[in-house]
Amino acid sequence: MNNLYDTATVAQEKAIGILDRGQHQKATAIHVLSVGPLDRGSMVHDALLDGPGFRLTIAAGYRELWAIPRQEPLHAVILHSTLTSFELEAACQLIRRRWPHARILIIRNGEGSLEDALYDDRVAPP
Repeated sequence: MNNLYDTATVAQEKAIGILDRGQHQKATAIHVLSVGPLDRGSMVHDALLDGPGFRLTIAAGYRELWAIPRQEPLHAVILHSTLTSFELEAACQLIRRRWPHARILIIRNGEGSLEDALYDDRVAPP
């Protein structure tokens, strides 16, 4: 859970730094996108809902990423172990293109053949 919190905190700091210094806006919430099935009571779901200042969006699978507008600010993306290797790589590439400042956390066993530049951190599922 610390990795998730750390990733989200870094994402919020980057998001605040990106804002135009002439504007006096402040990011009010860390927008986290979870890709993959997410049940109520799961570690990620509970951590985000219980934490102050989080906004959680859930995409049940890779294809739903295409429906999220490019203008939607995402700070952190969690990719679950239910994605196939192809979906995982394609999701990472899409996220890097659409939301280049978003931090990507992969929840998956094993190293795989995914390039390091496509994600920021990896943790094993519980």
